[in-house]
Amino acid sequence: MRKKWFVFAVAAMVAGSAFAAEKESGGVTPNLDKGTKSLEGAGYINVMGDELQIQLAYGQFVADGIEVSVVAGLRDNDRYMSTELGVGAEYNFVRDSALVPFLNAGVVWADAEADDSDLDADAAVFSAGGGVKYFIRDDVALAFSGSYLVATDEVFVDSEDGELQDDEFRILFGIRFYFD
Repeated sequence: MRKKWFVFAVAAMVAGSAFAAEKESGGVTPNLDKGTKSLEGAGYINVMGDELQIQLAYGQFVADGIEVSVVAGLRDNDRYMSTELGVGAEYNFVRDSALVPFLNAGVVWADAEADDSDLDADAAVFSAGGGVKYFIRDDVALAFSGSYLVATDEVFVDSEDGELQDDEFRILFGIRFYFD
């Protein structure tokens, strides 16, 4: 029960800090210009299932709407643990709106271990996907994304039957901060 309240308190603080500063104008102009840097935190927590997935990224826009980033991730539950480190790229469809769709691709090196299936493997993992960001301020966005991942070895464990797989579909929710 304490974990649930802790997660709620952290989410409330993050949301409160994003809404705290009053904007000067009525509209939001997403800050996705060349030279802008970004910091992303994404993932999900299943407190009842004792499962955690966190993805952190630091990137820079190399052109208007095009970002290149360094990505690190952790996935952990009672039976499985995986760490990831790699790079990613993202193309944003910038419009005159607070809602910005995007496409992304990446490659990470994953190290996975599982108790029940004697899994202890490393593999390159390639991903492609897309999603949407909603800018609540010019430099803060909430993001929802889905990605299809394919690995060079069986490093994913199916949550239903515990079988090893070399591919997976992943959905993440996150918050992104943009700064110059």
